Amino acid sequence: MEPRNSSRRGRVIASAAAALLLAGGITTIGLGLHAEPPGTGEPAAVSSPPAAAPSADDGGSGPASPTGPPPAPPVQPVPPADAKPATPDAPLPASVPVRVEVPSIGVDAAVAPVGKQANGEVQTPSGEPGSPAGWYQDLPTPGQTGSAVILGHVNSTTSDVGLFYRLHELTAGQTITVTRADHTAAVFTVDKVDVYHKSTFPTVKVYQNADRPEIRLITCGGYDPATREYLDNTVVYAHLVSSHPA
Repeated sequence: MEPRNSSRRGRVIASAAAALLLAGGITTIGLGLHAEPPGTGEPAAVSSPPAAAPSADDGGSGPASPTGPPPAPPVQPVPPADAKPATPDAPLPASVPVRVEVPSIGVDAAVAPVGKQANGEVQTPSGEPGSPAGWYQDLPTPGQTGSAVILGHVNSTTSDVGLFYRLHELTAGQTITVTRADHTAAVFTVDKVDVYHKSTFPTVKVYQNADRPEIRLITCGGYDPATREYLDNTVVYAHLVSSHPA
C-alpha cells in the first residue's frame, strides 16, 4: 500500500492536470470521419471546456459517527491460494495504458497517448483500420484517482465500422479492462452511457476531476447523411472495481 501522503500527492497532481486541461481552451475532439466516401473529410468535433471544472470532492460533509458498540465483524471466507487479489476502488499509481478490452462489444485494442494540438484541438487517434485508441495524456492514467479519458473512432477511413462503433450498446454493470505499462490490469464497471448533442456537450460533467478512479470512453454518433457529419458524442462512464496482475 502506498503511504497516505503519496496517495494525496497523486490526487493533487491529477487535480492540477484536469484544471490545466479545462483552462487550456481545448476546443474540439474529432472522433468520426466523413463516411461517404470513407476518409475524405475532416473529423467531426465536440466542444471542450474553456474553464476549470470543479473537483467532485469540493464541499460536502462526511457521514455522522455511529453510536454504541460496533457490531462483531463477520467471518471472512479464505480465498483460494491461486485467487488473484482484487482491490475494489483502490487507486493505482500512475502508469500509461497500453491496451483496452471491452468484451461485450468486441473491443480489444492497443492504446496510444494523444495530446493537444497547437490550435487547441485534442489530437485524435488515427482513423486507419487497426489503429489504437487514444488515451488523453494530460489527464490521469486509468486507475488513478480522477477521470481518465480514452478516445476511439466510430468509423474508419475504409469502413463505417470503427473501433468504438458499438460503444453505445454498453449498459450498466458491463466490464472495461485497461492493461497498463506496469503490467497491472485495471478493471472498471460501467455506470451509465450518455449521448450528447455536440452543441450542448456538458464539458464540466464529462471532464471534471472525480474523487475516485474513473474512466470515460468517448466516440461520435448521430450521423447526419445530409451533412455527412456526426452530430452527437457518446460517453461511457465507469469506475474502478478491481485490479490484478496482467
